Amino acid sequence: MKAMLIPVAEMPRVIEIDNSLKGLQDAVGGYIEPCSWVFDNKPAIYVNEEGKFTCSPNRAVYATAEDEGAIRWDGSTIKRGDLLEILFGDIVCVGFNPDTDEERDITDEEIEAVMTRFGTDESIGSGLRETIKIINNRA
Repeated sequence: MKAMLIPVAEMPRVIEIDNSLKGLQDAVGGYIEPCSWVFDNKPAIYVNEEGKFTCSPNRAVYATAEDEGAIRWDGSTIKRGDLLEILFGDIVCVGFNPDTDEERDITDEEIEAVMTRFGTDESIGSGLRETIKIINNRA
């Protein structure tokens, strides 16, 4: 299956993986956790389930215009550019068919969306930068 791998500290790239749970697990180096909210399943995103404990920070996910105005768990309002999450370890992105609940090849349009959000020089170190900010704010 055609997928995109977003390795830690590297540019995203197209890869081929086995179209199975094992193929997804192999791509992220362990049990998978979906983070499909990032692109609303277009494409579906998977990370290592234990990544926050065992993997290096990869990419920060910042609020987009579509996220703006939503309410956080603490009652505050999300603004464009706010940090929403830090994804740890290698990330794999695949297409998803909501009619069958099955993964499929990632499309060119989905590849473009991944590259726009996670394929810039600035995005490559974003997870590490945000992690350091959090650590420094707690010290």
